[in-house]
Amino acid sequence: IVAAPVWGVVGSGYNDWGNAGPDAALTEVQPGVIYGDDITLIDGAIKFRADNTWSGDLGDANGADILDSDSGNDISVTAGNYVITIDFNDPDGPRYSLLKR
Repeated sequence: IVAAPVWGVVGSGYNDWGNAGPDAALTEVQPGVIYGDDITLIDGAIKFRADNTWSGDLGDANGADILDSDSGNDISVTAGNYVITIDFNDPDGPRYSLLKR
């Protein structure tokens, strides 16, 4: 049995890039689909990473709602509560959504 990674939200828009506490953990709700409800963000930038580590962090350098590991891939966010979804099953690449409540 291999433990699945726990994906989370990290950044100046959440936890000062990990310096102010753990990432906002997201939950796998079906194979390859990760979800977080009522995630409170502040004005800033975020990325997604597994297990609170910088190995393989993902953001969106192109603004296409598809996650990548390119440089400059911070995702700008404004303060509010969000529903966050990542779908690793999308054939174009991991697609994400940030729905502000």
